[in-house]
Amino acid sequence: MVDGPSDQPLPEPTSFSAFDHLLDTCRRTHAALVAVVHDQARDGDALRELLAREALSHVETVLEGLVLRARTGQFSTEELRMLVRRAGIVAPARPGSPDAIAAEREAAHEQPGLRAVDGRAMLAAGHARVVFSIIPSLPPEAVSWPRHHRSYADIPIPHSEGELLLRAEELARVVWRVAAGDERRDEPLRRTLAFYEAGSRFYFRGFRAA
Repeated sequence: MVDGPSDQPLPEPTSFSAFDHLLDTCRRTHAALVAVVHDQARDGDALRELLAREALSHVETVLEGLVLRARTGQFSTEELRMLVRRAGIVAPARPGSPDAIAAEREAAHEQPGLRAVDGRAMLAAGHARVVFSIIPSLPPEAVSWPRHHRSYADIPIPHSEGELLLRAEELARVVWRVAAGDERRDEPLRRTLAFYEAGSRFYFRGFRAA
């Protein structure tokens, strides 16, 4: 079990079990990251397992929810180009070419249908939106980053769907690298710690922060 220093009260149980699970994941991930940045990780294997399994699953759910909630009109032209490049979307193949014929055969065997919306993904994305917005206003006593000036006021709030996705992707990269044993104390790790610092402070329904 991975524990870390924390003087904040544990989240109060609610009647919404998915939200309780989300808060618990944030709290456990926060404790693991605090242990890393303060060189207090007593059981490195357990810490890496928690990050690789639980924290990464949470970030992937956040990303899925952000994509589901997003609308094309909410992205700038450059952000749309970026998303297209990342998704590997290319121009249609020339009619009659081998690639076009293969695509037509594949499409003919597909069974189109509506995909059920994952409520957990929507919850995680909504929670993440709020968390990103309150990071700069966290009080000094909530800041675990080991520096004399205890503040996250310089961490910018995402102002577009593209910026939200970029910040969520950064969470995934940092969690993965720490799970792999990389313990660099850099700005991406600081922003990731700040996210889980803020995310673990919600204590009750309605996204109220402690």
